[in-house]
Amino acid sequence: MRSSPTLFAAALCAVAVTAACAQNAGSALTRIPTNELPGNVHFSYDAQHDSVSASGVQIKPSVKSNVITPTSGSVTVTINISAVSHFPRGTQFHCSLTLIGGILDLSNAAVVGGIETANGTGSWSGPGAATCTLTIPYSWTIPPDPAAQSGLIMAFGVAAVSEHEGGSVVHRSSLQLDGIENLPPSGTNQTFAFGVTL
Repeated sequence: MRSSPTLFAAALCAVAVTAACAQNAGSALTRIPTNELPGNVHFSYDAQHDSVSASGVQIKPSVKSNVITPTSGSVTVTINISAVSHFPRGTQFHCSLTLIGGILDLSNAAVVGGIETANGTGSWSGPGAATCTLTIPYSWTIPPDPAAQSGLIMAFGVAAVSEHEGGSVVHRSSLQLDGIENLPPSGTNQTFAFGVTL
């Protein structure tokens, strides 16, 4: 696998972050100015090992208290894959998802909440099309803070992989970043759908 597509995808992720928006607690969506976005947060995709990782993000401890009910729920991401490249028979689509959620301190690239991951294999849904669905359950202790910005940041990777006697071969891969979504109400399942072309 050449490293240039991964580096290019990471650069695109940085561009995508600049268009992100977040939710202020108790108010409507507001656009986050570009100069407030953390420049040291990076995502990388290791297609060979099915993992999207985040670096430069700090997890800040929440205030210990037995009166704070954890914010819990789940996020389900469906990735619709359009396979326009020619892949060998038996090619599978590996999918990985990293979710960062909670109170987002964009000035310091920190989160009070958590970083969650999932990976799986997509299934063919028609000629030249496959679907991969990943679900991440979570439970985070998030102290109430009406002035804080809360949200979810999702990065996902998809790779076309075939198995050979010498091991697996990654034919194509894509790393994408969704930006900042609203933090769902506790106890709910939030669903998202994205499209990827390989």
